Amino acid sequence: MMRRDKTFEFLIPRQVDDLDLSRGTALYMEDISVSFDGFKAINGLNFYVNTGELRAVIGPNGAGKTTMMDIITGKTRPDTGSAWFGRRMNLLRMTEAEIAEAGIGRKFQRPTVFENLSVFDNLELAKAGPRGVWSTLRAWLTVDEQERIEELAEIIGLKDHLPVLASTLSHGQKQWLEIGMLIMQNPLLLLIDEPAAGMTHQEMDRTIELLKQLAGDHAIVVVEHDMDFVRALDAPVTVLHQGAVLAEGSMAHIQSNARVREVYLGTQATEAI
Repeated sequence: MMRRDKTFEFLIPRQVDDLDLSRGTALYMEDISVSFDGFKAINGLNFYVNTGELRAVIGPNGAGKTTMMDIITGKTRPDTGSAWFGRRMNLLRMTEAEIAEAGIGRKFQRPTVFENLSVFDNLELAKAGPRGVWSTLRAWLTVDEQERIEELAEIIGLKDHLPVLASTLSHGQKQWLEIGMLIMQNPLLLLIDEPAAGMTHQEMDRTIELLKQLAGDHAIVVVEHDMDFVRALDAPVTVLHQGAVLAEGSMAHIQSNARVREVYLGTQATEAI
């Protein structure tokens, strides 16, 4: 059971004062467009995420979800528009490494953990920053650092698995471990790509619980195709279509939107969302 019985101070992002994110909007994307070989993957996109908000993003294949995350993390540069992290950081003038250091973490659909290392070692390495893998493994942990790892392992549901190899974890557990590795870096914004893929129903339920627990201390954008998962998140939903925002609002609002049903699921898929 993933619980937060006390406040975990280490989860509070360290850059809030520098970015002026204590209140208001964490991420601004305005009039963003980008084309690849004549195809407009993003077309006049306006997207905003509030500080500490949990947000779901849905849309058909080719809607621009991955490209949007690529732009946020610096992997892709748009042709036009602006993107700001807080009020002071222009994402379009930053490298991928600078964006990650500023406090934006991204988790891809397939978990990428160190399979031949223990859960504990994976979490320890995640805090390494520029020190590198081997220097981190040779370093002595302070008591506070040890407690930090143990507390985070409890949050992600892996406290009893700290000494075991990551290769022995289930798919869902590896997803939680990777989320924990990102949290070790104290991100302000987490981008999570299709966390429900390949999970059992029980793992999906626990993942939803985890994301809800982390929201507030972190803004979280979840890109997902599983509508049951999105519904259970009980979070604002953004629908992308042809590289732009088609609709935004609660899941109930999205479900009642005829245009969303038509372009995202087809006219006969009314009950699928």
